Amino acid sequence: MVARRRIVLQARTSSTRLPGKVLLPICGLPMAVLAAKRAGQDGTEVVVATSDDPSDDALAATAKRHGLKIVRGPLDDVLARFILATGDLAGDDICIRFTADNVFPDSTFANRVASAVEHEGRDWAGFSGGVDGLPYGLAGEAFRVHLLRQADRSTTDPQDREHVSPWITRKVGRHLTTMPRDPAADFSALRCTVDTLEDYRTVSSALAGLPDPVGASYLALCHRLANWTAKAGPLVPARIVDGELQASLVLGGVQFGLNYGIANRTGAPDDAELRAILDLAERAGLTHLDTAAGYGESEARIGAALTEGSPLRVITKLPPDILAGNPDELILGARTIGALERSRERLKRKVLDAVLLHRFEHFGDGKSTVWSHLRMQQVQGQIGRIGCSIYSPSELLVLLRDPDVRLIQLPFNILDRRWLSADVQQAIAARSDVILHGRSALLQGLLTLDDPARWPCDRALAESCIGALRGLARDLGRRGVVDLCFAYARAQAWLAGIVVGAETAAQMAENIELFRTTPLAPEHMAEVARQIPEVPDSLLDPSRWSRS
Repeated sequence: MVARRRIVLQARTSSTRLPGKVLLPICGLPMAVLAAKRAGQDGTEVVVATSDDPSDDALAATAKRHGLKIVRGPLDDVLARFILATGDLAGDDICIRFTADNVFPDSTFANRVASAVEHEGRDWAGFSGGVDGLPYGLAGEAFRVHLLRQADRSTTDPQDREHVSPWITRKVGRHLTTMPRDPAADFSALRCTVDTLEDYRTVSSALAGLPDPVGASYLALCHRLANWTAKAGPLVPARIVDGELQASLVLGGVQFGLNYGIANRTGAPDDAELRAILDLAERAGLTHLDTAAGYGESEARIGAALTEGSPLRVITKLPPDILAGNPDELILGARTIGALERSRERLKRKVLDAVLLHRFEHFGDGKSTVWSHLRMQQVQGQIGRIGCSIYSPSELLVLLRDPDVRLIQLPFNILDRRWLSADVQQAIAARSDVILHGRSALLQGLLTLDDPARWPCDRALAESCIGALRGLARDLGRRGVVDLCFAYARAQAWLAGIVVGAETAAQMAENIELFRTTPLAPEHMAEVARQIPEVPDSLLDPSRWSRS
């Protein structure tokens, strides 16, 4: 009789080093889901074995939503979960054990391990990676179900029960099988399991844009991992915000389509310079690129310059004049749909990663025609996050009351204290599911200018601001005013990312280097608050500079 084979994928969300990692997206799928689908490419049964602890309720719901079979058992007794997952199998049937924090094993890998048990007279066989030219973490094991049941009856050792197979290998020994490898490539120095944030950044970036993430072979994934590792440079800091990897530096794209900024001396970069900027961003681990329909040719140039498989997610905005002429609902709806289609065409993306309203008035009372069409396309899977670009704290407070708002871009710089008030910070803290990006950390380049005559305010205030900025940069040991301003913005924990543009590759490299420095310490923040003068709103809002 041919033995049945069943893959049991152990998963939990309570990892201490990277909590919730198995729900983090890779190639658009939660990691556990992608791991399960890849393992069962050929139709082999797959069961996700998670815990019955409330911490894994979201994981169980996610698995069910994706059509996966699940069992739930004790959180700390993984062996007991495997007993539940194999309860209907015969003793000579084969259980293949994988973990949900590794998406590299596929059905070929699973069958190779299982065949070592079924056809080589072994009761246990496994492969642990890091040898034979394959990455560390490319691992799995297979064993007869009767041994699993013997282990369950025979051991109470917490280590045996947490790691499932130690009792089995002590009883029958370890048979390490071999796996097909590329004879021309050695991947053994690489790491493909996800234990830390750094692991996740590497794997998710390496596999970004993979045409068939479920069907690709494990060797194809190894090659992508090797290519990415060879390309990647020193990374800017990043963290997980609302289940999404968020680098501290967001590349601003307005300079790619317009001559933007009061201090801009070079104009928009040419095609070669743009590609060099994007390459530096990718190598430094940036996750987001910000643009808009209203930024001239920015969308089209980004779409032409981004390579297939770029890990950069693009945030765009609807046209700023979408309400021009006071259109009725029918016309406005058509405008919105048309604008989204044009953005997809220019960016060469079927699904828009994130779309913002360019202005708060387009949001209205949260039930406007524009907003409802964004929400509709999001429900249809054509848009990721939706939100709004704003200018004032009052607008932020309104947006935070709408549960569908999940991304907000706002102006923030070292002169601007409006966002630090208690009511604003309390509202932000209550919406941990909203990603906030700060833009204009240099106030469109104004803060870098030493000439008070070029400041759009009275000379005394300009001189006071210039003096305070230069003095703080010197006294706090920063590399200059730009470093000071970036370090101040990066010290705001409520901001997930800071939008900064670059006109040249050299400027991009400098920005990356500055974002890898330490943010301002709390005591330095207090010194900034003491020395920076109060400034009027008219200085903080570039749209009012001509009237200042």
